[in-house]
Amino acid sequence: MIQELVSLSGYSLEGRGHGFGLINSNLVLSSGEAFSIHTDSLDDARLLLRGIATLEYPTEGVFFYKGKELDFADYEALLSYKKNVGYIAADSPLISNRSAYDNLMFMRYYFENSTAIQMSEEVMDLCRLFELDEKLHLRPSQLDPEANRLFVIIRELSRAPKILLIERPTDFLRATHLEVLRSVLGNMPSEDFVLIFLAAGEAFEKEFCHKQILIDRGNITTSVLHCT
Repeated sequence: MIQELVSLSGYSLEGRGHGFGLINSNLVLSSGEAFSIHTDSLDDARLLLRGIATLEYPTEGVFFYKGKELDFADYEALLSYKKNVGYIAADSPLISNRSAYDNLMFMRYYFENSTAIQMSEEVMDLCRLFELDEKLHLRPSQLDPEANRLFVIIRELSRAPKILLIERPTDFLRATHLEVLRSVLGNMPSEDFVLIFLAAGEAFEKEFCHKQILIDRGNITTSVLHCT
């Protein structure tokens, strides 16, 4: 059953870099939808991803999740939303002074109030799929850049996110691991979550996306994506 997850109304974000920012925008994201972002400014597209992940706070407007307005003045209250968002991007690194294993477990440690819990078999299976199960004891500085990226992907997927945001997968992964990611995404029940790609690459866009978010000089519109 389709469920409205996120609704942004009159939503604005201050610009970063060479972007315009987001200006008085309205956007609705419902379960089962998959979007590709098309834009005249990568800075604004990244800003939108960060905004949906609540890493940027709006300068005006309201942000609803499942019909309830988020209170950006209460960080603790935001955590219940954040745990439902998977954010896979260049500015979503691992914590440098802890092992990859701990990085994958921190969210569970917090919400289950215990560091004695063990990794689930589902998450361990993801580590095996990406050929990282023997690197869980290593810290990020001991891993190559792609392994770091893959552990971020596993960390975000392990949340069983309701909203999954993915930036530029084809720029950071080798072909074999791209195929694993496509397979994992293809096996996730698409009706249960929203998927948003930025610079996904043609293959990902054709396989997964049926709508687009267009950002033009800070203004957001959505439409059906017509693939040729």
